Amino acid sequence: MKYSRQRELILETLRRAETHPTAEEIYTLVKSELPSISLGTVYRNLNLLVELRTIRKLVTAGNTSVRYDGRNDEHCHLVCTSCGTITDMDLSLFSPIDDALKAERNFTVTEHTIVLKGICTACSSQTGTA
Repeated sequence: MKYSRQRELILETLRRAETHPTAEEIYTLVKSELPSISLGTVYRNLNLLVELRTIRKLVTAGNTSVRYDGRNDEHCHLVCTSCGTITDMDLSLFSPIDDALKAERNFTVTEHTIVLKGICTACSSQTGTA
């Protein structure tokens, strides 16, 4: 693949993000460093990076916003059904399940695609459900 400063800046911006931004949010961040970039260029490069498996595209049921994840390691996501924030979570909690599946069913888990939905701490605090 041919080098592209725009693509590299989009990828750097996404990897620095503490959230899982939309293409429009990435565009806003990148535009401050590269004013000539277009929203279409951001979309094209995000789609290419997803196709190359460099980043992940996150689509959650009940939410029309597509979000992007700059982490390429295996992890799962916690989605708040109240505010829509997406938080990364390492898979160490699932190791006992993987081990049990191997022992009981001789099934070896090779990949996880896990999305857990619930209410985040901030929303729980606001509603008093914590």
